[in-house]
Amino acid sequence: MTTRTTAAEDEGGDTEAPPFEEQLLKAAVTRREQAAVRALVDEEQILARPAFRKALAWHTDDGIEFSWQNLACYLYGLQLDDAQRGFVDLVLSIASPHQTNLTRVLDLDERRLAIVLRAMIRLSGVDTLAVGTRI
Repeated sequence: MTTRTTAAEDEGGDTEAPPFEEQLLKAAVTRREQAAVRALVDEEQILARPAFRKALAWHTDDGIEFSWQNLACYLYGLQLDDAQRGFVDLVLSIASPHQTNLTRVLDLDERRLAIVLRAMIRLSGVDTLAVGTRI
């Protein structure tokens, strides 16, 4: 049985469930999903939005399940600004066969750009590159 609930509804219960972000990370199976979920968790602000969480994930008897396709369908109805939408668009491209133009990076601030770059490095499996300010 699958039941869609928001994070706010989940927090109201008496059970000690792990935080939503932790459950999402646990549910990420493929390297693509892991990189995308880590980017959303690192960004924090977008993932904190109840409407975004509802479009991305729902609770089942077995834990959290998420659908990148569902998120892509609701992307323009989530009341995100251009920078937020650009970030999510790029994350969707990391997570699934979602296509977006790489010029979406022009919409990102430095913090979100660094998160996307780290996600891409994580996806590649290379562990010798660092993203940060060069001195």
